[in-house]
Amino acid sequence: MRKLSILLIGIMLMAAVGVNAQEYTKVTVKEMANNFISTLMGGDLEGTLKFFAPDYVTGQHDGFLEGRTEQFVAEFLAGSYKKGFYFITPELDRIKSMTVKKTRCDLAKGEIYADVKIVMDYGLKYTVRLDLLVTESGDLRFIGAAG
Repeated sequence: MRKLSILLIGIMLMAAVGVNAQEYTKVTVKEMANNFISTLMGGDLEGTLKFFAPDYVTGQHDGFLEGRTEQFVAEFLAGSYKKGFYFITPELDRIKSMTVKKTRCDLAKGEIYADVKIVMDYGLKYTVRLDLLVTESGDLRFIGAAG
């Protein structure tokens, strides 16, 4: 469901990609992911919202989650571990570290993401894919599952 939602949103918004999209690279994606990580790990939970696509914040954060920012960010960072057998939605204050492991920025294929390794303070480690898209205004922003 999450991948389908992301794919559909990405396809719809790719049609609106402007000239600014040409300047995005794997380096840009890594910088954005690292800035998001710094903001989150620095304790600025509200500040993390600026990294997300405005329509996604309006629909998911403001609408579906009724402004619950901690839940919004935690669900965005949710992922699986132990070869997909277990699923975690992290408690944000228990995240020990986050490291960008891999990025991809293929605008033609609509594949823009950063794979981020998350280490919890109790030892659990997992990697989550943070999907991005180019918004109608030409900005690069994170997007997640809706609903």
